Amino acid sequence: MPPGQSDRRKGSKAKSQSQSQRTRQSKQPTRLKPSNDKPKSQSTNPSLDFNTAIPISLQQLVLDVFKTALLTSNPASASARASQDISEDTPQDEELDTKTLIQTIKTHLYQRDFDSAFTDAGEDLLRAYALRWSAARALGYAGLFRTVLKWMENENGNGREKELDTISGTARTRVVCIGGGAGAEIVALAAAWRSLRQEEGQGLELGSLSLEDTESKGETEVDAEDTIEAVSSSPARGLSVAAVDIADWSGVVRRLERTIASDAVYALRSSEYQPPLVPSKGEGDGDGGFSVSFRKDDVLGVPEDQLKDVLLDTGSSSILVTLMFTLNELFSTSMAKTTGFLLRMTEILPSNAVLFVVDSPGSYSTLKMGKDKDGAPVERNYPMKFLLDHTLLSVAEGKWERIYTEDSRWWRRDAEQLRYKVGEGAGLEDMRFQHQRYRSDME
Repeated sequence: MPPGQSDRRKGSKAKSQSQSQRTRQSKQPTRLKPSNDKPKSQSTNPSLDFNTAIPISLQQLVLDVFKTALLTSNPASASARASQDISEDTPQDEELDTKTLIQTIKTHLYQRDFDSAFTDAGEDLLRAYALRWSAARALGYAGLFRTVLKWMENENGNGREKELDTISGTARTRVVCIGGGAGAEIVALAAAWRSLRQEEGQGLELGSLSLEDTESKGETEVDAEDTIEAVSSSPARGLSVAAVDIADWSGVVRRLERTIASDAVYALRSSEYQPPLVPSKGEGDGDGGFSVSFRKDDVLGVPEDQLKDVLLDTGSSSILVTLMFTLNELFSTSMAKTTGFLLRMTEILPSNAVLFVVDSPGSYSTLKMGKDKDGAPVERNYPMKFLLDHTLLSVAEGKWERIYTEDSRWWRRDAEQLRYKVGEGAGLEDMRFQHQRYRSDME
């Protein structure tokens, strides 16, 4: 597991005590009993073949987006320099010293100085973190998100989303990424959304970039008339991504948001500029496009009325909340506050909302349970999955159903085909994880 992977809350521990008086805490249960509930719909889960869900060409574009957006002070210049499309008189934008910055981040994380690593960090340090860790995670997340979004579309096909399709021609899913400021979720969702829209024939081939492995299957050209017909015959399914984080990742998010909609992303592998990962949203698109927003906030301390603003928006036909390598850090910061957050979220979310949790396998959090005979606090370790099940399925009994759970899984990169050169110390890594999926109880 790369350093910082479980520290997605970016400095939350250092801030927790000063915020404790402002946080509304739910009553912590005094007895914890493992839930005997089994997933009700696990058999309906699509096959999770992450290595083939997102083609290599699209995975490579994800990496090229991170490099173009974050490596230099001016993202556009990275593409121009890579293609040698600049004159000798053109000022050279400075590239990040990734080796030094990454070593600085690792030192802060080793010392558990999360304020220096994230909350109080400058933009260069945050860009280096995203280049080093978010890019690889985005590759692993993309297949996960594609599977979950496709499952949600299938589940909602006969419900509210179908009604909205009929009335307005659009359906929009809101995705709230708790701890998602570093950009992995944002770019991964863009890749997943694009892959699904192209599968449905909504004209997202975007030039010569095929969503197949170009080396083994060749490019796929799309006739313009066929594309127009496909778009007009299918409802435009939009994706509204809201990232929430305690650290100020706004600069990184803005860079990534611009770059995923840019046609100035240069591919060293094919020696040409690539069409946008997602098309920019133009007039008349309505809710059928891909949009991104960022909010700097601490979900454990935010008042309930503001938490509603974080989780909800108007016009969305479905809601997905993600906690990607974030929940165990929340539990480790404050068991009571995290339990309170999950219960408040339960009361706010509408029926049929989906909660998707990914974290390190075997993640444990420590809970103090009374005192021993000498008056010392008694501490016990509980698996994060058990704490989550206890909160959602026992304390909030009847409010959630667990759809799918898996204790350990690997996502492995294609080391031979993928290319990612952003400086020494910033290579790609495989990802081992557990994941759970819950759905708020349907009325």
